Amino acid sequence: MSVVEDKFLIQEIIHSYSIHLDMERIDVITELFVEEGKLELRIGKAKGKTEISNLLQQILPHTKGKRHFITNTLIECDGDEAFAQSYLFVTEAIQSKETVLTGVYFDTFVKIDGAWKIHTRKLVVDLSN
Repeated sequence: MSVVEDKFLIQEIIHSYSIHLDMERIDVITELFVEEGKLELRIGKAKGKTEISNLLQQILPHTKGKRHFITNTLIECDGDEAFAQSYLFVTEAIQSKETVLTGVYFDTFVKIDGAWKIHTRKLVVDLSN
């Protein structure tokens, strides 16, 4: 597989996370991670799929009526490992169209049996939020 194909597949994972968060499909998001994956959000940290699922369940009430947009993604591949950095902005989707949160995702990925998975995902929220 070429680096271009790897980057495309990783970008699909990044976008899938946000789309499925908007759809409240925590089960799908959890499967994007490796078994021992880590997730760090403003409200807490999780390690392993069960903790990741629980953490995402905690944020669902705060994501209703919101849309999560990913932009300016940079991906660096090194064999079966990769790093990505993406801007996040979250808008209201129902009541108004205002931006309610901005930040940066820092992700690491690993390729296991030919499939890319999230190893770590850390959200750094901008100070103005």
